[in-house]
Amino acid sequence: MEEPVLELREIHKRYDMGDVEVHALRGVDLRVDAGELVAIMGPSGSGKSTMMHIIGCLDRPTSGQYFLEGDDVAIKTDDELAAIRNKRLGFVFQEFNLLSSMTALDNVALPLTYRGMSARRRAQLASEALERVGLGDRLSHRPNQLSGGQKQRVAIARSLATEPAILLADEPTGNLDTSAQRDIMGILKELNETGITVVVVTHDPAVASHCRRAIRLLDGSIVGDGPPSEVTSTNEYR
Repeated sequence: MEEPVLELREIHKRYDMGDVEVHALRGVDLRVDAGELVAIMGPSGSGKSTMMHIIGCLDRPTSGQYFLEGDDVAIKTDDELAAIRNKRLGFVFQEFNLLSSMTALDNVALPLTYRGMSARRRAQLASEALERVGLGDRLSHRPNQLSGGQKQRVAIARSLATEPAILLADEPTGNLDTSAQRDIMGILKELNETGITVVVVTHDPAVASHCRRAIRLLDGSIVGDGPPSEVTSTNEYR
């Protein structure tokens, strides 16, 4: 069996809220193989955002092991985690997180500035990434000249430019209308078909239906793992 691109083993995450201890994740085990398209689902408070932060090396588990391409990142230093986020993980967020003063090309090239490559090479990679998401004719446009769906495409291109091992999308369609939602999920599916591992965190069963596999969380535990149609409960997310 091939090594998974990510593996969580007995992951616990607890937060101290004054006199109350909140157990956000309760012994979670998860394996995602290279090339999968996975949705992480659950109602508010289920632990899906906490899991996303741990997978994205934005937070550390209280206990347990997290292997990213066979490397136990749960024991890494803060500087090592920052390098992993920059070089091995791509992020797409609900709020786009684009710099309004910069063009689409410069927004996409920004993460590459930390790699010591030439400006010409950064521009080339950024341009290629924007072409992949259908924005080759919008390189010089700034965020205020783009629709919500186009902004999210720029955000996806920015994550692609670093050639990550995993693309993590946190509620990527949350601020978009139905048509733009379909477009963005279509792009993520197309990218996945080229071999990119994609993990989507969503509360929306319609978004999860675009994925091949869904992980359902409830009260910090995985309670479902399989085809989205089998593990989602629409009433649970209302």
